[in-house]
Formats: sequence, structure tokens, C-alpha cells
Amino acid sequence: MKTLINQPIKKNWNMKKIILLFAGLAFLTFKNQAQTTVYHPFPDSSATWNIYFSLYCFSDGTAEEYYSITISGDTLINNQRYHKLMTPFVQSFSTGTCGGTAIGYKGAIRQDTTIKKVFYIAPTDTVEELLYDFTMQVGDTVRGYTETIAVPSPQTVHSIDSVLVGSSYRKRWNIGHFYYDNHFIEGVGSTYGLIERDPGTITDQAVYSVTCFQQNGNTLYYSPTTASTGCELITSINSIDNNTNQIKVFPNPSNGSLTIDFNQSIKEILLTDLLGNIILQQYTNNQTKFKINNLQSGIYILTVIDKNNKTTNRKIISCP
Repeated sequence: MKTLINQPIKKNWNMKKIILLFAGLAFLTFKNQAQTTVYHPFPDSSATWNIYFSLYCFSDGTAEEYYSITISGDTLINNQRYHKLMTPFVQSFSTGTCGGTAIGYKGAIRQDTTIKKVFYIAPTDTVEELLYDFTMQVGDTVRGYTETIAVPSPQTVHSIDSVLVGSSYRKRWNIGHFYYDNHFIEGVGSTYGLIERDPGTITDQAVYSVTCFQQNGNTLYYSPTTASTGCELITSINSIDNNTNQIKVFPNPSNGSLTIDFNQSIKEILLTDLLGNIILQQYTNNQTKFKINNLQSGIYILTVIDKNNKTTNRKIISCP
């Protein structure tokens, strides 16, 4: 009788474990799916994409460049507000006549979160084009500014999955042909250079790759082939030893107001935007602390000049 009594109890316990296991798997599946159902809008301020570019130019050498595209302030075009894209500097390792990525203004973007689309105006244009459509389905053809230049091989969505961006999963549209790696990531954009046209099936074209993406000072995404060693805005001051431990800037990112604190007397401070326009220039009188208020949204370069004319540079992010 003991065996007969214990046997059904064991079966019931095993059945409970199976039910709990399936319930756990169902919960995890639901959780992952739920993470991709929350729409993540495209950034509208304090965002930086670091990009790697290479191209084999045959007899003219090889291009290899690193640069950033960042959102820096707003502009009005056709009575509509857009966010300006800027490239402050290009680190070039090119040979021959290859390369030559332009610095400065890279165009302007705006988004319509109600229809989950981002629009773009190229630097030499005033008419907007569709940049990203985050409602595409598998089999859809990509239309707009990034549309493939390959004819007759249209750029289509091969599959849709999700990828970890920061602490949450976001939808990813896989659209690249086997020659090139290209994905659209919700709230991040194209991994093929952000604003570059897809080369389709044409071989020996330029290779662009967004190596990392940063928003509000936080690195949220690295490309699978990039080691997570940093995602700083690429500027001419990156390769200079500026003794940054001698200057404190807080808060950074700021809400439009920040404090600059030094451990020595300073002769002059200079604040410029990414195009070199002077926002603030102030000569000091043995001061070691300053406050700057009412900064508009954007990225700035702070230059501090000491009594010996030695300069120290810091990147300032303002997102009021």
C-alpha cells in the first residue's frame, strides 16, 4: 500500500515541475517580446554615433577614417524645426587620394513619433526625404534617402528581431545584402553609417559601420565587432594630453547650467560649438570657479588657458 500511495504523489510532483517549467519559459518569451513592443523614439538631442569608414581605391590608395556624427542644436527649415547633425573632426589614416569625409554640417533630421518615421534634409538641400520607417514588415522594400543605389536589386527587409540597447531590447530590421552588414535599429538608426545609401549587391563599395552609439552621455550600443573601449565624441582634442584631472566640470551632461572648477589660477576660458563659433569668452582675474547658465541644447568644447598659455579642453554636453 505504501508504494501505491506514494506513486501518484510522485507523478503529481513531476507534473507540477513540468507545468512550472513551461510557465517559466512562457514568461521569459513574453518578457522578451514585451521589450520589443515598446517603441523607442529616435534621439532629438545629446546623441553621438561613432563611425568607421573604409574604401579600397585601387591605384589611388586606401581610405580609412573614424569620425562622429552628433546632434548639435536645432534649426528652422521651411518653417519646421529640425535637429542639426554635425561632424566636428575626422581621424584619417588614408593613403593616396582616398578618403575625405567632410566635416561640419551633415544635414538635419526630424521625427514623427505618431507614425514612427524619421525624415532627413541633406546638407545641400531644402526638401526632406524619408530616412527611417520603423513600421516596416518582412519583405518590405526600403524607401527614402538610404534606399539602395543598386539596380535592379532593391533593399528589402529579410527578417526582424531584437537587439540589446542599453538595458532594454529594441527592434532590429535586417536589410543588408551578404556583401555588407546593414541593420535599422529602433531609436539608433542604420548601422551602415547612419545617413549613407545602401550599396546593395554592388561589390567593392565603401564600408561604413556605426561602431557605437551614445545618448545623454551614456553608451547604449556597440557593434558586435567593436570592443567596448569607449564611445567619446571624436574631436581634434582626443589625441592630446590635456591634464583633464586639473579641471572639474559639473554637472556634465548639464541641464543648461554648469560649474567649472580649477585647481589653479586661469587666464581665460573659451566655449565654442562644434563649428568653432564662440559661445562664451571670458578673461579671469585669479578666479578658480565659474558658472555658465542658459546653455542651449548641444555639444560644446570648453578651452581653458592658464597663466603659462597652456590649454586644456573638455567636451560639454547640454540637454536642458
